[in-house]
Amino acid sequence: MRADFIIVGQGLAGSLLAAALQRRGRSVVVVDDGWRSAASKVAAGLMTPLTGRRFTLTPDYPALFRAAADTLSAAGALRLSGVYRMFVDEEQRGRGLARAVDASCAPFIESVTNGGGELHPALDDPFGGVLMKGAWADLPGLMSRQREALRRTDSLLEDSFDPDSFGHGSSGVTWKGLAAHGVVFCDGYRAALRGPFKDLGWQPAKGDALTLTSDAPAPPFILNREGWALHLGDGTWRTGTNWEWAALDEVPADAQRDKLLGRFRGFFNRPVRTDVSLHLAGVRPCTADSRPYLGTHPALPHVHLFNGLGPRGTVWGPATSELMAEHLHAGAPIPPDLDLRRALPC
Repeated sequence: MRADFIIVGQGLAGSLLAAALQRRGRSVVVVDDGWRSAASKVAAGLMTPLTGRRFTLTPDYPALFRAAADTLSAAGALRLSGVYRMFVDEEQRGRGLARAVDASCAPFIESVTNGGGELHPALDDPFGGVLMKGAWADLPGLMSRQREALRRTDSLLEDSFDPDSFGHGSSGVTWKGLAAHGVVFCDGYRAALRGPFKDLGWQPAKGDALTLTSDAPAPPFILNREGWALHLGDGTWRTGTNWEWAALDEVPADAQRDKLLGRFRGFFNRPVRTDVSLHLAGVRPCTADSRPYLGTHPALPHVHLFNGLGPRGTVWGPATSELMAEHLHAGAPIPPDLDLRRALPC
């Protein structure tokens, strides 16, 4: 069996790259083991313009958002939504108000509140907040549809890929009877643990997410304050997340469950019932400089990496998958700030 490229992993990165290569007429085989707690399956899929405690708008965001909106809309996965970022204290309020009137941020701001209950009477937001123009993507739905499309074209192998098990030579790579021009690792934080790219500057971080039912009133926007809550309809919510840098496993922890539930209840100024139906944990493939890793191994010309999308993968993924596909298809250069070579050990 032959293909142009073997893609390892069918998370968000692998799904987008496979589609981008197929649009260019290239054949792919995606190898994926159905990893239940892959970071893309745990992620909220949020696209939020101002992030972090300092309400930072990265210079890349406007162009990345436009590319993501186009791609995800075409895939039927985009959901435009306001994101209400509630201030935690007066200091953060001052910083947020300054950002809200900044010329670069103003296009993404719908309104600013001065105190509790202005946007919705049930919210506990005594310091007010900023309602931003954002969106979320149905990542599980997107990846499920892509998986079925790959199956229909015999482009999916449901198997585990051991990075020590493939052969590579001057003409390409081989694995279990499959020959290809190249292999692309899109396997999330696993790339930080083993394989040809494990020595890059990875900083993986564990996160948890809950699916729950609640009688909490549902505002027509996403809630955000040191975590997020997304109403899916009919009393069903998803909420997360936390950052764990030490225990890099995929085991849901009761302590994190309780933390997320407490944060969710804290969004509201009245008691709310919560009933957890699903608790997932995954590890984000974060990088030292918070930018993805794209490109080709310097010593192995048929071995490539498209990874490290991190916590903003929904924003980064669509634009960077096109860059990576064009690199593989036509040899187009990777921008230096995204090229994996920036993180190679000296």
